[in-house]
Amino acid sequence: MLLGKSQSIISFLPPETIPLIILFVSIITLTIIIERFIFFLRQSSLKTEDIRRIRNYLKSRQFDEAEKALSSVGKNPAIQALKAGIQAIQVGQAENLRQEIETEGYIQITRMERFLTGLGTIATITPLLGVLGTVTGMIRSFEEGVGTKNAEVGISEALVTTAMGLAVAIPAYVFYNYFVRKKEDRIIEIETLSEQALEILEPK
Repeated sequence: MLLGKSQSIISFLPPETIPLIILFVSIITLTIIIERFIFFLRQSSLKTEDIRRIRNYLKSRQFDEAEKALSSVGKNPAIQALKAGIQAIQVGQAENLRQEIETEGYIQITRMERFLTGLGTIATITPLLGVLGTVTGMIRSFEEGVGTKNAEVGISEALVTTAMGLAVAIPAYVFYNYFVRKKEDRIIEIETLSEQALEILEPK
């Protein structure tokens, strides 16, 4: 009998299997969180005086000074998008100004979204892995009978996998929301600065 005690599907599955899977997922989670945290930490926020200074340079067509001002601000997706537009003007491609800014903007958004889908998926599936471990542990426990050593192993498996799943899912979900919020803030900066620059530089 396939689901009988001697030939149970669960009996062929070592009790360490699901905890090891969750442990592997936790390593991936920690790696993503550290990488994305450093990525967003390196991006400086735009200050009002910086935007005003850059806008004044663009109005006076001082593109070299504008590019220097942009470089002095630091790493920021909006800055990179605007730099692409200024470089298009400097090489005589002013007619492609909007396209260059939008293309670079999309590139920057793609970079900000890197690994976020994976982190969101992990936040969703790790509690389910914990529940799966709970179910397999309880099945193992009932199969072996109360009071036996293997029954205790099954109960331990159920409790440990539940705790591990939640321990991975909670920080993954928190940091996923944090990174999504940072991305949205940067997208607003890209849209705002790009529209201001296009209003100044595009032919009327």
